[in-house]
Amino acid sequence: AALARSVAEAAAEAVASGGRFTLGLSGGSLVQLLARELPPALSAVPGSEPSRWLVAFCDERLVPPEHPESTGG
Repeated sequence: AALARSVAEAAAEAVASGGRFTLGLSGGSLVQLLARELPPALSAVPGSEPSRWLVAFCDERLVPPEHPESTGG
């Protein structure tokens, strides 16, 4: 929850100062954690504006997108 809140706060600051927030995720349990914890954190932080985000995924394991362990999946 603390990580999600930190991401939401960084997003709000970026949107307020530059108009866009960029987030890169490497995969693993981090994606699942943020998928669970980020929505409530965004509700608690005004101005985080997910529509102003650019999210990039990187899957260092080089598995196809349809693979069960793919970050994109």
